[in-house]
Amino acid sequence: MRDTPHTLQPHRFLLLSSAIAASLWMAHGATNASAGPKGDDRESSIDVLFSPDGGCARRIISEIESARKSIHVQAYIFTSDQIANALIDAAEREIDVTLIMDSSQKKKRYSKWKKLKQGGVNVRFDEDHATANNKIILVDNTTIITGSYNYSKAAESRNAENIVIIKNNRRLFARFRRNFESHWDHSD
Repeated sequence: MRDTPHTLQPHRFLLLSSAIAASLWMAHGATNASAGPKGDDRESSIDVLFSPDGGCARRIISEIESARKSIHVQAYIFTSDQIANALIDAAEREIDVTLIMDSSQKKKRYSKWKKLKQGGVNVRFDEDHATANNKIILVDNTTIITGSYNYSKAAESRNAENIVIIKNNRRLFARFRRNFESHWDHSD
């Protein structure tokens, strides 16, 4: 008897249903594997954006605007008025906003650190390293933004740069947070 869609023989039906079940299980397992161990993280996600003109600044600002408790920033170059304004707005909403910059930026003409400090952002300079080249934003103990992207107009419109946004990965966030705190502690 020839199998038709309506008359699968029992052994072929079992093989087909087993293959479908295995595929679904593997797809579900792969999704959960990216989320981290059960009980440790909510559904984690990773996104990446590229510049020039890839929406990096817009996405950074969106993440800053979503903050409810804290924003911790490490920056080498910071000349972006848009991102600076978003951080100042957050500080005005009584979000804890902190910034660590490379010490070379103290004397840079277009650096936004003075504007940020006047706007309520707690600013320190890392002088313990030849270059403090971290580019990290930590939002509300859940979101990590990192990559090559300097917080500048050139990074958005002319340079080839990137940001990676990682959400809901507690263990990874804890590592970034410990690193931030170690730099915060030795910065002035």
